[in-house]
Amino acid sequence: MSACIKVVAIKRKLLVLAIIAAGLVALSWYLKNHVTLEQLVAQETHIREVIAESPWSSFGIGFVIYACVSLIPGTSGKSVVYGWLYGFWQGLAIIILGLTAAAMMLFYLSRYVFRGWIEHRYGKFLTVLNKHLKKEGGFYLLSLRMAHFPFTIINLASGASRMQGRTFCWTTCLGLLPGTAVFAYIGVRLPSLDELVKNGPGSLIDAPLIAALAVSAVSPFLFRMLARKLGLLKDADIDPKLPLPDL
Repeated sequence: MSACIKVVAIKRKLLVLAIIAAGLVALSWYLKNHVTLEQLVAQETHIREVIAESPWSSFGIGFVIYACVSLIPGTSGKSVVYGWLYGFWQGLAIIILGLTAAAMMLFYLSRYVFRGWIEHRYGKFLTVLNKHLKKEGGFYLLSLRMAHFPFTIINLASGASRMQGRTFCWTTCLGLLPGTAVFAYIGVRLPSLDELVKNGPGSLIDAPLIAALAVSAVSPFLFRMLARKLGLLKDADIDPKLPLPDL
């Protein structure tokens, strides 16, 4: 029976990969044959003008889009795009609010709709989470956020745990701030398409950008090392089958 389940799971993964590959091929063909670089530059310029002329409405639209996309696991890179389009402070505000809103939505869905399934699927992690919440309180969740533990899993498991909603909210907002600030800054340092066309690929080489990329790569490991030193994060607490973080 278990062998049949594994075969079905593999077939589903292959189907998803095939759909993604077909989508990328179709997108590549469309961009190559129907979209010019000049059109992309003009579209980007128009979007930036709309953001500058209508900051509040563009903020609201950006927030809704970011929050909705954040509900989908594996959609990394959003923070860089928002920093690139909105600038650092406005982009950072949208990112934090959008991530927190998406996290709260998953938290309450887990608590009141999918609790039984979450307890079955993530029972081991949930047991560890409740143990640490009793001992360290919200500081444990804060350490998981700063260590870039998988966003979706924390949201779902926290909803099925004993954690209070307000504790989950402030630890999410504060814990995600350092990492998202780095990614928003990376987006700010990236050149616009117009600058890229005028100055060539060399405009991508930027010392602050390289430094920010290095920080984004190293910081999760540093936070995890610190959390392990404090006894908040142990290898035995982490299910090896858990996916990588969504950053």
